[in-house]
Amino acid sequence: MSWLNVPHLRQVNPSWCLPACIAMVATYWQRPLTQDAVANWLSTSWIGTPSSRIQRLTERGFDVVYRTGSVSELEGWLAQRTPCILFVRTSDLPYWKIDTPHAVILAGVEAESAQIIDPDFDTAPVTVSVDELLLA
Repeated sequence: MSWLNVPHLRQVNPSWCLPACIAMVATYWQRPLTQDAVANWLSTSWIGTPSSRIQRLTERGFDVVYRTGSVSELEGWLAQRTPCILFVRTSDLPYWKIDTPHAVILAGVEAESAQIIDPDFDTAPVTVSVDELLLA
């Protein structure tokens, strides 16, 4: 499978991982949004955004599926060229040093590796094992 070409944006505020991910996916779909606008819509605070608030994007005309998904379901979305925003705990991602709730974008899965776009880092994408991603 080829990786999705989702543009990488750094989150502009330490607690804005979800607004950054949404801005990246919106840009991928050629519907650019600013992180500031998204943070405002989601009522993001200094500690972040509850993951369930992603559903508010339906009010802005976006299709949102918010649920726990299997690897095969995620692969299905990727096969349809649809990037997935994942809600993870960073302690199980090998490149993180702290444990915090976080949002990342899944841009591809192939065999036992997954490619994610992490808005908290300058470099993207990051390749991790599927097992590490499932733990996170």
